[in-house]
Amino acid sequence: MGSNSRRQRSGDVRQASSYGLGEQVKAALDAGCRHLIIGLGGSATNDGGIGFAQALGARFWRKDGTLLPAPAAGQDLAHIQRIDLSGLDPRLQQSEIQASCDVTNPLLGEHGATWVYGAQKGADEAALSELEAGMAHYSQLLTQTLGFDVSERPGAGAAGGMGAALIAYTGATLRPGIDLVLELLNADGHLRDAALTIVGEGWLDRQSAFGKAPVGVAGKAARHGVPVVALCGGRDESSRQLYQHHIDAMWSICQRPMALAESMNTCEPLLADAAENVLRTFLSGWRGEAHKRITV
Repeated sequence: MGSNSRRQRSGDVRQASSYGLGEQVKAALDAGCRHLIIGLGGSATNDGGIGFAQALGARFWRKDGTLLPAPAAGQDLAHIQRIDLSGLDPRLQQSEIQASCDVTNPLLGEHGATWVYGAQKGADEAALSELEAGMAHYSQLLTQTLGFDVSERPGAGAAGGMGAALIAYTGATLRPGIDLVLELLNADGHLRDAALTIVGEGWLDRQSAFGKAPVGVAGKAARHGVPVVALCGGRDESSRQLYQHHIDAMWSICQRPMALAESMNTCEPLLADAAENVLRTFLSGWRGEAHKRITV
């Protein structure tokens, strides 16, 4: 259900379905998995997760009294009359499901799934209006079915409404991706005894402050009093804002003006050289401080 696959098929976002993700979750449950982590982002769908829910046993009845066939898509949202969760896989409630989600968009409105991300998925103005109307109708049905409203939950609009679907159908917890990764890696344990932290990103700018790994790592490092240096392929003037987010210094690994293709092809030696220079600079400063302490 990724955006790259949609572009390759030149598909219509109104016809794109999250059914495949539901199949993957079902396969994981069949294999005995009861702790699942689902990454949200870069999706080609805008179906509010109804395809996903279908694959896991939910049924959606249309206004004409017929059952909505699978795989359901965004264009079907406006035609749903009733949501039936009686056949939803019971193993979902016996599982711990976490969603890695770096956006906080609600399901609906100008900051929601459709209006913020729909155009990126190829929807024109008419398609956006159709999808938003369908999503609003679906959201009302979800509230009636569940007894509570998920549309305003932070991240509900992620991945075409998959955030809302994961909360509604699986009871999943939505967490920032970098927080989840750092927890799994026991970052606090490693940073506690660190003298320096080096992070990396292809391009650094003000957007790097929003959910990107370097700033997430830097925040944890700062809590342990560890300085942070960022290595990058390039940066612009706005990247100076990252100094306010616990990045202490930034170094481009490029040694001279070069084309993107060349820098990517020679990334490994460039990165190694830049890292060596960072460490030499750091160690020279450390030796200087040690010498001052000794002479005093």
